[in-house]
Amino acid sequence: MKRHLSLVILLLFTQVCVSEAQKDNLRRDEQVIGTPLPNNCDKIIYAVTLPGVILSLGTQDQNQDRVEMTALLPFRCNAIAKTFNNKILAVEADKNVSLPVYEFSPSSKTGKYTKWKLPSHNDGGWISGGTDGLGRIYFATTTMKYLVRIDLRLNDVEVIWSSKEKIDGGNKITCAEGCNFYVNEKSEILIKENKKNISYKVVANESPYLYETKTMEGFFNAITVNDWYEFTNDKQQNTSMFVMRDGITVFKDGEYRPKVVKVDTIRFGIVTDIAGCDAKENKKPRIIINEKREKEILEAATKKESIRLEKILFKLGLSELQTTSYQELDELVMILLKNKQLKILLEGHTDISGDADDNFKLSIERVNTCRDYLVKYGVSSTRINTKGYGGTKPLVKVGSESERAVNRRVEIKFVE
Repeated sequence: MKRHLSLVILLLFTQVCVSEAQKDNLRRDEQVIGTPLPNNCDKIIYAVTLPGVILSLGTQDQNQDRVEMTALLPFRCNAIAKTFNNKILAVEADKNVSLPVYEFSPSSKTGKYTKWKLPSHNDGGWISGGTDGLGRIYFATTTMKYLVRIDLRLNDVEVIWSSKEKIDGGNKITCAEGCNFYVNEKSEILIKENKKNISYKVVANESPYLYETKTMEGFFNAITVNDWYEFTNDKQQNTSMFVMRDGITVFKDGEYRPKVVKVDTIRFGIVTDIAGCDAKENKKPRIIINEKREKEILEAATKKESIRLEKILFKLGLSELQTTSYQELDELVMILLKNKQLKILLEGHTDISGDADDNFKLSIERVNTCRDYLVKYGVSSTRINTKGYGGTKPLVKVGSESERAVNRRVEIKFVE
């Protein structure tokens, strides 16, 4: 009799567990490591402010021009993430002690503390959250010293790293003034310095390693970014959203000015984090059009004059661009994408010193590198011709090495 009763209780318990799993649409009954959760993401994007106000920004396909308040968390907050079943997970701000993760349901407008507890640390607080391509949730501390991961089907929080030294190459990640991150469709961690135009890509496998470091030019030289999130909408536009203290700046492919969604900081507080559950990395440049440069180029095109690309620099004796060249090339990309009537001839010149044949070859390779950069970011190759002159058209024939440096240049001519 007792055995029969035990079997009945076990059966009822199993049915309750299955029912709960079905309600959350989570598969707790199978091997979970490396397998994705069912993706029922509704594509709504949320932001949070420091006082704990949850704001709706609309969907990835239909961004709103203004934010709408969704909820008020029971604590101050810097870090949120969104699950595949459309719950918001949040952590209290500015605490070094072990903290429970809070779950809020926008559909039912209810919240509760969960079974997951983030570890104690000595890094200022949990600053940013994200969701990977398998539906796992991540949280990081202020200077990225700690990164943790939660699989919703498991009880424990996984510590990915508890020191940047545990990342292969992680000593290059500074984050001295804070960092933020999101997780792309390949489950790679994309980290950005809050007050610098530097980003990092970390592959978070069993042995995390720093895969890439980038300089984000243009718009990012003069602003503080509290978080970022990228995705592709239903029009197949790559979109980047950047969180400022008082709003969200949105870049979309094919649009030459960013859209800014302002947030009333007196009413809601400063914006600290953003969350979605369908991220996709945007590898195209995000540059505001330089209106002064655009005017110069259009005037030169009308007059059939040449324009020198002043900031294009190459490594000595090579056709490899220096990173300081990217901003001018990115600006040129956006101007050419906007003004589709323009066709250009890129002309390469070297100094007069050295072997003439080598200089001629190098000048061609350098302008071809510039052409390839423009094509990579969307300018049709049919609009770009190239020509190398070597050292046959110097601007300065005599003088010191530094005086003759002006001879090494790339110029644009405009063609019919």
